[in-house]
Amino acid sequence: MFVGHEKTVSYVKFIDSTTLVSSSTDNTLKLWDLSECQSHVVDCPVQSFTGHTNIKNFVGLSVSDGYIATGSETNEVFIYHKAFPMPTLSYRFNTIDPISGDEVDDTEQFVSSVCWRNQSSTLVAANSMGDIKLLEMV
Repeated sequence: MFVGHEKTVSYVKFIDSTTLVSSSTDNTLKLWDLSECQSHVVDCPVQSFTGHTNIKNFVGLSVSDGYIATGSETNEVFIYHKAFPMPTLSYRFNTIDPISGDEVDDTEQFVSSVCWRNQSSTLVAANSMGDIKLLEMV
């Protein structure tokens, strides 16, 4: 059993054979090292990741080659690396105003799904407006 989140755990993914990451509506991702499991209760994650907002919606979680992608309730995608507690990259979805045609910051929307393409630096992300974007980490 892993103890450390204060609210609902929405996703759990293996990063490799001995490391997993969990996502929670307590605004954190937590990294766990299975090789440190000496007992049945693990109450100290290796790393806690903060920067994204996640308090009520499931915002997605995807892992690839040590990188962790998650959505945010600020209509952004955040990319973390397992070695660093703060985001290494972020991308904000913007909405087009139907009247002016201008891009506007719409924080009422959220990124609901993220998925890495196998063995690449390409990420697909979708938000609550139904927009899907193909992003390349460079």
